[in-house]
Amino acid sequence: MEFREVIERRRSIRKYGPDPVPEEKLRRLYEALQLAPSGGNKEEYAFVFVTDAEKRRRIAEEAGHQDFIGQAPVLMLAVCEPGREFDVAIAVDHMVLAAADEGLGTCWVGWFEREPVRQALGIPERKAVPIMVTIGYADEAPECRSRKPLDELIMLNEYRPPGS
Repeated sequence: MEFREVIERRRSIRKYGPDPVPEEKLRRLYEALQLAPSGGNKEEYAFVFVTDAEKRRRIAEEAGHQDFIGQAPVLMLAVCEPGREFDVAIAVDHMVLAAADEGLGTCWVGWFEREPVRQALGIPERKAVPIMVTIGYADEAPECRSRKPLDELIMLNEYRPPGS
């Protein structure tokens, strides 16, 4: 796909088919994470990909609060130094767009319990776990939601309160 098409087609997917994600596709997601920039090139993050069915079930039940988390054949948990969440978001966005290019669906998950995730994956207490992403083959095709008009979204040279 052309890059703009990847951006236009990417949707949050909350229904997944049962097919596993092939290792070669996962490898390209790993590489997208590796290529992402980080402040000072510190790369103070790591990414745990959970393909084990029992661990995914445990995370979905104990931490998830949303049924679709348990349906995804892969969960990715971002782990970073506290205060480096901005860098993690850049890397995760690279990965999510790479997944769309690979024909995979994803959904960013910010609302989940961190402690059960830490316990299930052995993540130290001193690390932040800001983002979970579900990954798999979409079993739905959501339409694009409406977006703000550009004249409300983009401001040149100064901030303007909405409606001014």
